Amino acid sequence: MASDDNFPPIKGTYNGINYYIQNGKQRQRKAGGGFTRESIKNNPKMQGVRDSNQELALCSRFNKNFKEALFPFINDLGDGTLHSRLMKLFMQIKTLDEAPVGKRTVVNGLCCDMGRKLLREFKFTKGPGTRDILGPIADLDTKTGVLKAVAFDPKRLKFPKGSTHFYLQYGVLEYNLKGNAFRFILNTDALVVAKEDEAKELVLEIPEKPKKGSAVFGVVKVQFYQKLPDRFYKSFAKGAVGIGVV
Repeated sequence: MASDDNFPPIKGTYNGINYYIQNGKQRQRKAGGGFTRESIKNNPKMQGVRDSNQELALCSRFNKNFKEALFPFINDLGDGTLHSRLMKLFMQIKTLDEAPVGKRTVVNGLCCDMGRKLLREFKFTKGPGTRDILGPIADLDTKTGVLKAVAFDPKRLKFPKGSTHFYLQYGVLEYNLKGNAFRFILNTDALVVAKEDEAKELVLEIPEKPKKGSAVFGVVKVQFYQKLPDRFYKSFAKGAVGIGVV
């Protein structure tokens, strides 16, 4: 394709000028602009990009460690979108940290009420969430790991078709601020709850106390089942699994 003055188009770099074709016209610009690995690393004007990359890397590492810690609860979800949805959540929580851009972290974002609220309201699955499972009032003792729900009511949950019971599991997610490490303390004894059970106060415990100085979150999981004469059968219906964070 020729240029407007019938000269053949020029493509490439010559004497510090980039020559290229855009929308059918010959254009040129000074070479050396744009995003390169070298410019991002050293150019003072790219400091904002470096800060964003640093925060993105920290958020990605937090997401990875978070999922690994919660593996006992999320390993069977089969949800390919969970990683990206959690990443979006943690990036949002990170912005609540009042540190300068480039040094903001998810952990500091979770230290404020809004950060914890966003995590509690996150929908891990299409099943019940924290409020559905525990009711409107749930209190977590971060020193002992004991979780109390004064208005626990099975009738609040929407049972998938054919389901008669659900198993309720409880664990405490502990994040060591200094060591940047997670630990999940799981109560391996699941509580079996029938659809017709009455409302009551629910008290959930873990086998050991969380360590001092850690960020502590209670995590509950429900899995619906159908009880037949021989045993319980797991439901694979939509909404048959629910996870909530306190």
